[in-house]
Amino acid sequence: KIRPIELQVVGSQLQEEKPPIKTLDRFQQKFGINPQEAKEKLIKKFLEQVIVDCGKKNEETTMQILFALTNDNLTRASRTQTELLERIEQFTKQNLLSTFNNNLDKITKNQLNLIESKEINLPELILEILIDSGLLFVRKESHEKHYQLVHDYLVKPIRQRFNLEERLLQAEVEIKQAEIAKKQAESEKIISQTQLNIALKRQLAVAIVGIISMSLSTIATLGFWQRTIFQKQVADAQKYRADINSMTAASEALFFSDYKFDALIESLRAGEKWTNIKQSLGENHLSNDTEYRIAASLQQAVYGVKEYNHLEGHGDVVWSVTFQPEGNLIASASVDKTIKLWTHDGKLEKTLEGHTDSVSRISFSSDGKYLASASHDRTVKIWNLQQTEIKPLNLKSHRDEVTAVSFSPDSRILASGSQDKTIKIWSKTGKLLRTIKTKAVVNSVSFSPDGQVVAAANANGTVKLWNLRGRLLATLNHGNGNQNYPVYSVNFSPDGGRIVTGGGDQTIKIWRFSRNRVILETKIIGHKQEVLSASFSPDGQIIASSSADNTIKIWNRDGSLLKTFAGHGDKVTQVSFSPNGQTLASASYDKTIKLWSLKNSSLNILRGHKHRVLGVTFSQDGNILASASQDNTIKLWSRAGKLLKTLQGHTDRVASVNFSPDGEILASGSYDNTVKLWYLNYPEKIWNSELLDYSRYWQLYSQNDRFLDLNSRRIKLYLSQQGKVTDHIATKLQCFVKVSNFCIVPLSKIISLLPHNFTLLPQFNFSTNQYFEEGKYSSLTNIAPVRTLHATSVQAEVVTRLQCCSEAIRNICVDWNWNINYHSVYPISKNINLIGHSDSVMSVSFSPNNQIIASGSKDKTVKLWNRRGKLLKTLVGHKKWVNSVSFSPDGKMLASASDDGTVKLWTQDGKLLRTIPAHDNWVLGVSFSPDGQAIATASYDNMVKLWSINGKLLKTFLKGSSDSVTSVSFSPDGQVIASSSYDGKVKLWSLNDDDDDGTLLKTLSGHGDSVMSVNFSSDGKLLASGSRDNTIILWNLALDDLLEKGCSWVSDYLQTNPNVSDSDRQLCEKLNGRE
Repeated sequence: KIRPIELQVVGSQLQEEKPPIKTLDRFQQKFGINPQEAKEKLIKKFLEQVIVDCGKKNEETTMQILFALTNDNLTRASRTQTELLERIEQFTKQNLLSTFNNNLDKITKNQLNLIESKEINLPELILEILIDSGLLFVRKESHEKHYQLVHDYLVKPIRQRFNLEERLLQAEVEIKQAEIAKKQAESEKIISQTQLNIALKRQLAVAIVGIISMSLSTIATLGFWQRTIFQKQVADAQKYRADINSMTAASEALFFSDYKFDALIESLRAGEKWTNIKQSLGENHLSNDTEYRIAASLQQAVYGVKEYNHLEGHGDVVWSVTFQPEGNLIASASVDKTIKLWTHDGKLEKTLEGHTDSVSRISFSSDGKYLASASHDRTVKIWNLQQTEIKPLNLKSHRDEVTAVSFSPDSRILASGSQDKTIKIWSKTGKLLRTIKTKAVVNSVSFSPDGQVVAAANANGTVKLWNLRGRLLATLNHGNGNQNYPVYSVNFSPDGGRIVTGGGDQTIKIWRFSRNRVILETKIIGHKQEVLSASFSPDGQIIASSSADNTIKIWNRDGSLLKTFAGHGDKVTQVSFSPNGQTLASASYDKTIKLWSLKNSSLNILRGHKHRVLGVTFSQDGNILASASQDNTIKLWSRAGKLLKTLQGHTDRVASVNFSPDGEILASGSYDNTVKLWYLNYPEKIWNSELLDYSRYWQLYSQNDRFLDLNSRRIKLYLSQQGKVTDHIATKLQCFVKVSNFCIVPLSKIISLLPHNFTLLPQFNFSTNQYFEEGKYSSLTNIAPVRTLHATSVQAEVVTRLQCCSEAIRNICVDWNWNINYHSVYPISKNINLIGHSDSVMSVSFSPNNQIIASGSKDKTVKLWNRRGKLLKTLVGHKKWVNSVSFSPDGKMLASASDDGTVKLWTQDGKLLRTIPAHDNWVLGVSFSPDGQAIATASYDNMVKLWSINGKLLKTFLKGSSDSVTSVSFSPDGQVIASSSYDGKVKLWSLNDDDDDGTLLKTLSGHGDSVMSVNFSSDGKLLASGSRDNTIILWNLALDDLLEKGCSWVSDYLQTNPNVSDSDRQLCEKLNGRE
C-alpha cells in the first residue's frame, strides 16, 4: 500500500525512469510484482539521488543529518538547529578522534583541545537541498526552526544505510589499523634483533678478557642481554598481536560481505597463530584481550556460517547438482561440458567427459546406479556408474538444446525437455517411447512420485501436466496477468499432493494437486531476482529455492522464511536436498558447488519470557543464569540454556536480579517498589505451595516416624525436665504442608500444647532415648533436626540448634551455634519482601560477604538491607533516579549511578566518599573492575567511561554505540569490558592499550531490539545479554571450544579441496596439537 504522502516520492521516481513508467506492465517488468519491495526500491533510489545532489564531499555530513532526524523506534524525530548541530558536532569529533587513532598517534592534550575547540557549522546549503527535494520540511516553533523528515517510511532506509556504512567502515578501519600496527611491530622487532646481535658481540668480546674482568663484565652484559631479549619478546608479541588483529579484521569484513565460510577460515588462522604465540612466548607478554578478540570473531563465524564445504574443479558455470539416492556421491554438471562425481566429504571421485557442449541438467536413477545428463549438444546421455570405464549411452532425437532431464521413480523410463518445444519419454535402454509437443521451450521436467504424471515448466509462464501417453491433464499459470515470465523449475512433493514452481517473476508458488486438479495454495515472495530452482525436502515440510540474486532461501510450506544462505558470488542455478534432508547442495555461475548444513550451530538464544528482558546475571559458580523481565517474572536457566524454574511473585516488571555469592539467595528489584529475596534451595514441593506469612508457621521433622507421625497425621512432642524424657503429647494436628518427613504446622498450635516449665529440646537420640546437650557433640548422626521452643511465656522465643538437615531440605548443613529468633528462621515461604522504597527498584546488588543487599530506586535513594530483610540504612544524595548499584570486590565500597549524571561512592556503612560527575546525561549502569581499582559507567549519552576509584577519568570509549549504553560488565580477568546498547548490539572493549578512547574488540549482533543488560560468567567463557526482543543470548567466548567447533565444521573442506594451501590443510591438526 502506498500512502498519499508517498506519491511525491514514488510518482516522481516513476517519471524519472527512461522512458517514464506509466503502465502496470512496465512497472512490474522493472521492479517485479511485489508492490512493497518495489516501493522500497524507489524510496532508496530517491534517497541516493538526493544524497548525490548534496555533493560527493558532503555525503558523510548529509547522512549524519538524516540519521540525526530518526529515532530508535523507526519514527522520525523533530530537531532544532541547535540539536542538529550538537549531533553533527558529536559525529565530527568522534571521526577526528578516530583519525588520530587510525594513524596510531597518541592524542595529546593540544590535539584534544583542538578537537574540542573545532567550530562546526550547520551546513545550511545541504539543509536547503534536502528541503527542496521534499525529503525534509521545516517549521518555526518558539523562535527556532525545527527540521523533520516528511514521513516515518524514510527512517528505515536511512538507518539501514547509515549502520551498513558504519559497520563496513569499522572493518576497513580495523584492517588499516592492524596493517600499521604490524609494520610498527616489525620495525620494533628489527631494532630489538639488532640490539640482541650487538649484545652477543659484546659478550663475545668480553670473553677474551681476564677471568675476574670477564666475570664482572659478563654479569653486566648478561643483564643487558636479558633486557634486550625481553625487548625482543615484547616486540614479537606486538607484531603477532598486529597480525592477529589484521586477521580478525579481515574475518569481520568477509563475514559482513556474506563470505562467512571464508571468515571462519580466517578466524581459525588467527586462532592457530595465537596458539603458536602462547607456546613460543609464554603468557607473560600476552594479554587476554587478544584471546577475547579471536574468540568473539570465531563466535560470530562459527554460529553464523551455514556453508561447510565448497567443491571446486569446474572451469565454468555449474548448471546442475544432485545427490545420489543411495550412496555417497554428489553429481554436478557444467558449461565446461563435463559431469563431476564427488564424495560427500567433497573429494573429486571422477570426471565424466563425452558431451560436446554445456551440460544443463543431470538426474540419478532411484537406485543410484545410473546418471542421465542433458546437454546443449542436443543429446541425452545415460551413464552406468557400475562400469569401471564408464561409457555413456547416447539418446539422440531432439533438434535443439536439451534443457531438462529426469528419471521416473522406478528408474525404468526418463523424460527430457528441450528448446525444440518437445518432451521426450525414453526407456532406460535408450529407446524413444513418445514425443510430446508443446507450444513453448521446456525448462524443467519432473515425475510425480507414482511415475504416472510428467510436469513440464515452460518459458511461456505455464506448467503443464502430462500423462505418459501424452495427454494433457492440467495447466498451471505461474505468470501474473498478461506478463508471462518464464517458469524455470517444477517439482512434486514426496507424497505427490503438492507441486512447487519457481519463475522469472521472482516468486515461488505451491499448488495443491489431486485427481488431476491443481489449485494455487501459497505464493511466496522474497527473492529479489528470478527464481531458478525450487524443490521440497524429503519429508515435504520445507522448500529450498535458489535465485539469480545469488542466494538460497529455506521456506516453511506456508510460505514463511526460515533461513537465507548467502555466499555464492553469482547466480545460484540449482539447489538439491540430500536424501536425509540434512544437507543442501547448490550450483552456481561462480563455478562452484557449495554444501550447506541445515543442522548448523546457531546462537544459543533463550526464549521463554513474554516481554522485554531487563536484567541478566550469572551465579558465582557460573552454572545458573537468572533473567528479569517486564512480564513480572524471573527465570532461572542452566549454563546450557535450559529453563530450570520460573519465579512469580512480583506484581510489576522486574528490573534487576543478583545472586548472593554463596548462591543461596537471589535478590530481585521491581517496579512494584519492592525487593524480594528468593531462597533457591528450598524444597521443591514447598516452592510450588501457596503459603501464608512464614512467621505464623513452624517446621517439624521426623526420624523413622517416631517424632512426627505423618501417616496418622499425629504429632508427638517429646517433653523433658532436667535433660530427661518425661512425657510426650500427641495431637491430631493437620500438616499444613506435608513433604516426605517434613511437615509445616501453625506455630500457635505448638505453643498451646506445651505445659508450663516444659521445653521442647533440640535433638533426641531415638536409639538411646537421650537428648544431646548443647555444645557437647561436634558430630551428630541419625538425629532428627528440630528447633528448641522455650515456652516460658506466651511470647515464645525460638533458638535454633541445627546440625545436618534431613533429606527434605537437600542435605544442607546449618552451623551448630547459629542463634536467631523465630522471625528470621529459614522461612516457610519461597521469598520474602523488602518493603521501603516509595518508587520502582531499578537495581539490586549483594555484598561479597553475602550479608548485605543494596537497592537503588527511582525514589532517588539507595537502601541497605541484611539478608533477613531488615532495613539497615537509607543513603540519600542523588537528585534523580538511581539506576544501578554495585559493590566493590572487597565489599568496602558501594557505587551508585543516577539520572543526575553522577556516580556516588559510599562506604559499606553508608557514608558518602565522593561524587563523580560521570556524564552529561543519565548514567544507566555502573560496575567495579575485578581488582576494585576502577569503575566503568554506561550512559544515555552513548558512551562508556572508565574511572579510577579516586574519580579520575581513565578512558572514554568513543567509537562505540550509535545509541544509549544501558549496561557494562567486566571480564573476570579485568582486561575486557562488555557493554550493551539501545542500538541492539553488544560491544567488547580492550583495556590493554594506551588509547584514551579505548579499543573496540568486537561488536556482537544477534538481538532484534535494544539490549538492556549484559553479564560475564565467572570463568569469562560465557557472556549473557538480555533484550527488549524478549530473549537472552548466551555468547560463547570459550576459545578452545570454538576452535574445536570451527575445525569440525571445515574439516572436509581442508582435507579435500584442491585449492587449499599446505599450511591451511594442516591448520586444525596444529590447533589440536597433532603435528
